[in-house]
Order: sequence, then C-alpha cells, then structure tokens
Amino acid sequence: MAGLAAVLFGVLAWGIRTLPAERWQMIAAVPMAKNGNGEWQGLNLTFYGFFSATGSTFGVALVIVLLSSVGMPRVAAAAVIAVMLAICVPASRVLARLIEGKRNTFTIAGAAFLASLILPPGLLLAQRVLAAWLDMRIEVMPILAASAIAYALSEAIGRLACLSFGCCYGKPLRETGPRLARLFARFPLVFHGSTKKVAYASGLAEEPLVPVQTVTAAIFSMSGLIGLGLFLGGHFRLAGMVPALATWGWRAVSELLRADHRGNTRLSVYLAMALIAMAYLAVMMTLLPGGGTVPNLEAGLAKLVSTGVIVMLQGMWVGLFLYYGRSRVTGSVVSFHVVVERV
Repeated sequence: MAGLAAVLFGVLAWGIRTLPAERWQMIAAVPMAKNGNGEWQGLNLTFYGFFSATGSTFGVALVIVLLSSVGMPRVAAAAVIAVMLAICVPASRVLARLIEGKRNTFTIAGAAFLASLILPPGLLLAQRVLAAWLDMRIEVMPILAASAIAYALSEAIGRLACLSFGCCYGKPLRETGPRLARLFARFPLVFHGSTKKVAYASGLAEEPLVPVQTVTAAIFSMSGLIGLGLFLGGHFRLAGMVPALATWGWRAVSELLRADHRGNTRLSVYLAMALIAMAYLAVMMTLLPGGGTVPNLEAGLAKLVSTGVIVMLQGMWVGLFLYYGRSRVTGSVVSFHVVVERV
C-alpha cells in the first residue's frame, strides 16, 4: 500500500508540474503521405493516448489481482473485464458525440456512468447463469468493490492525459468567487501551447485556471487507496462504497468548476450523470448481498505475473494507445534531410 501510494503520488506530482507545458502533448509524428514539395503529412501520436492506455491497463491489472485474491475463477474474471472493456471503450466516443456533438473527442465519465448502471444487475444475472449452467459461484460485492477501486486509481492516472492534452479544464480564476480564487491561487493550472484544447477551444492558454485535474487526481487516488485497504481487510461493501461515492461526488462538484464545453444544455448532462450514479450505486451497494472470502494478496499477484496475463495486458495497452493516442484534431508536417558532415 505504501509503495503503491508513493509511486502514484510521485508520478502525479511530476505530471502536474510538467505536462501542461507545450512539449508534453505529442510523443511522435509518423509520416503518412508525401506532399508535392517533398514534405510528409504526419500522424500525431499523443501523451493523451499514452496515459489513457496506461491508466486503463493498470486498472485491469488491479482488477485481476483483486478478483484472483478472493478466489474468483479466471474465466469469470476474464468475462467481467472483457464485457466492461467492450462497453466502455466505444461508449467513450459515442456518448461524447451524443452529449457534446463532437465526433473526435472522448468522455471517460460517460463510459463509466454506463458501466455503473450495467454492472450491478449484470453481475446478479451472471451469478445465476454461472451457478445454473457451470456450477460456478461468484460473489457480487467483491467484484463491485474491485471495479470501483480500479476505476478510481486508473482515472487518477488518466488525469495525466488531460493535463498533457489540455482538456477537462477549469474556469479562469478571474471568473470565480474571491474565496475560490484565493484558495486556488496557491496552485493554479496554466497551460502552454496553441495546440492544447484549452487554447483552441476556449482561448485560455497562459491563463491561471481552477486546477480541476489536480484535485480530481488527488481525490480519486486517496479514495482508491482507502478502498484498496478496506478490500484487503475483507470489508467489501465499504471498499466499494468509499471510492464510488467519492469519485462521483467530486464529478458532480467539478462540473460547476469546469470551463470546457459540456453539451448544449443549461445544466451539464455530466452533472446529472454523477448525481444519478451516486444515488444508484449507494442503493445497490447497500442492498446487494455482501460476503466473500478474505483476500489472499499473494495468490492475486501470482496470477498477474503469469505469461498469458502479461501478454494480454501488453496487447491491450497497444490497442488502447492506438485508439486514444492518434490525434484527430492536430496535424503535422515532417521533413527529412541528410546531415552531410556525418556522411
């Protein structure tokens, strides 16, 4: 726990200081087609994709460890992960298009909301089907708790993607009340570069902003770590409820501090999603049966380091990086030349 917290907060501290700089948006530009003047049109690969893929892969790895630690059959764990990825990955784009009216953007909050609605009844159905058809027993509450913990911690890492791309940004401090302005004046976020979303969408580059991404990363990290400690102690209901209510509660509050486009309605659709998710998950995690074996962390880690799991996680990372990391809103021009002095 201490080691994970140290690494996580160390990476987040580095990212908050470093990633708003212009240098940290693009990883590479891949030449795709040659222009008439000898230059190449480039495909930009972004740090947004790198951190999104890393956060998601870490979340899946954590789910594998936690579910394996409570003795959940590998087939059932793989099915839960596969179904959630199949729902959430395409939903992140489809819901963004429906809510914000934009083709080339993503909404992790929308995908998480859809997963939150589907997972509790889906698990109850899967519990009955597996028991009847395969004589296999699974416990619902540990799966919900593991999912809530993994979501909180993976989304904390995912905020680094927003810091590098300049999205999900807060209001300018000059537009907030005096108390908020004084509070956040100690650690505002300032983005640099004309290709950051905060610049081309709202013209707020070089402007001190409410550090929504910073606070989000901190709250998600702390609630996820608290949930992880409760899970390892066998308190599955609390382990799921703490990160679920903390993450969705802050989602609701942060919508009032955001300056990026949140749809064409007067009140943000994402605010309504957050409030619905809080109430729904609170009821589900209160009423659903608890139970589950005491976690054996050693057994969970042993499953993670198997060859098949490692190869699966690597392949998933590459696929998610190519899905989220190919920039559709920026372009580049690449040219090559020979360094004559070194021939």
